[in-house]
Amino acid sequence: MRSTVLFVLSLLLASLAAPAAAQTPDAIRQQAAREKGPLLDTLRDLVNIESGSSDYDGVTRIGQLIGQRLRALGGEVEFVPSAPNMPRFENTPPKIADSVVARFKGRGTARILLLAHMDTVYERGMLANQPFRVEGDKAYGLGIADDKHGVAVILHTISTLKAIGFDRYGLITVLISPDEEIASPAERDLITTTAAQHDITFSCEGAGQDDHISLATTGIELAILTVKGRASHAGQAPEAGRN
Repeated sequence: MRSTVLFVLSLLLASLAAPAAAQTPDAIRQQAAREKGPLLDTLRDLVNIESGSSDYDGVTRIGQLIGQRLRALGGEVEFVPSAPNMPRFENTPPKIADSVVARFKGRGTARILLLAHMDTVYERGMLANQPFRVEGDKAYGLGIADDKHGVAVILHTISTLKAIGFDRYGLITVLISPDEEIASPAERDLITTTAAQHDITFSCEGAGQDDHISLATTGIELAILTVKGRASHAGQAPEAGRN
């Protein structure tokens, strides 16, 4: 946990090309180490809220918690509702919870966007059989790797920046989305528009076995086709049909 916070923190500081004022590398590592216990507590709190993509109440509840935490860190928080013209697919639920957006203003010029998502692939009720737990140097829980640990890392990276008194950025924006697991229909325009307004974007998804940064990854393309045809029985009158 400490290494992940340090990793994201080092990326942020490197992207700004500026050391933390009045802080040595050892002091920064020590502060990141102090975040380990609180970060595990945050993970527990996040995992204990079931937030499947179609669970409007659950995702709203976890979004409120994340918003409270970001506001307590000094962020200007807003809850952004689904776009009225969002695309709808077979797995798009009738109602999608709000995205959480927080902005932290600094004294510099660089603009940084931190992305994560708060929805999971798990149905409500599964938490009872797979509760949060820590065994050795590993934490377990539904959605912990995808992507509740990303939310926790963002929260505690900002906490570390606050603790070391670093504000040599122009703006850090945090965007936590509610529907990444179902192709992000609600806020895809919000993400692309917001990202275009920043100098660099970090998506805090799972990094596998070792901390690393990926400059590119696989993706998906979605298309909606409207097809006009003429129905007919394929065996009795195939010549009358058109598809």
